[in-house]
Amino acid sequence: MKYLLSLLFVFLWITGAAQESHSRIIDKATPVDTARYKVTYSLNYKFHPDQRDAYNDTRIVQIGKHSVKDYSDIINHFDSLATDQVRRGAESYSNVSGNPWPLEIIRPIRGNKADLKYRLSMSAFFVYSDSVPSLEWSFSDEDTDSIMGYDCRKATVEFAGRNYTAWFTPEIPLPFGPYKFGGLPGLILKIEDAEQQFVWEANGFERDNAPIMEYTYQDGNDKRCTAADVEKTLARYFKSPVGFMISEMGGDSNRIYLVGKDGKRMNNADAAKISVPYKPLEIK
Repeated sequence: MKYLLSLLFVFLWITGAAQESHSRIIDKATPVDTARYKVTYSLNYKFHPDQRDAYNDTRIVQIGKHSVKDYSDIINHFDSLATDQVRRGAESYSNVSGNPWPLEIIRPIRGNKADLKYRLSMSAFFVYSDSVPSLEWSFSDEDTDSIMGYDCRKATVEFAGRNYTAWFTPEIPLPFGPYKFGGLPGLILKIEDAEQQFVWEANGFERDNAPIMEYTYQDGNDKRCTAADVEKTLARYFKSPVGFMISEMGGDSNRIYLVGKDGKRMNNADAAKISVPYKPLEIK
């Protein structure tokens, strides 16, 4: 049986663009902590600074007593929806809409190792650990801003090959933020790198008592690996999205049927030569 890739997916992959994320059916949900606060961020991100249009995700950061979890609210919604549909006996289920950032991270309140999961279409679900840095922030007393009605101060830092500007509020004395960012005398409400490839901005903050959950999935497609393994895989993916797809489907290009924008079949070998510009969040 040949696999027919739709016009949309082929066009998106080859023009720079999307890593589609698929819904996963939840097998087990285990509470690992209880949230005390919930922060909602809008994340605008690109795979490369030169990419014309940014993708958008809604990120939830749960701050508990022992851990902080940062995940995509969009992916979580569709996983839950698909799981409910399957349990009700549906023959098909809803897939993830849009292009949310397919990364989940749980990091300890105290400690320097985080647990991460990266969801890459047509491949395994990567599960790995990575370090949480102790960031050396520089402060600017003269620069101020207001976000969500909170008075914010400016701080800058160099992290993993990028320069970041953060706006934090001492009115919420929580030393946390999205991803691995934190260590400021107040909650980070906005942070962006100098190229604006990644821009997080808070649009909600509330007290909470919901459980912080860790999920396992029915497909059993989790792959334990290292952070370096994930980055190598992503580099290979963006170097040739079509070639990566063919490799993940057994390496037989005859099983793949590519359709171009004109509705005509594309040559698989030519399509496999097309790369997508990519610059990782952590450059070094």
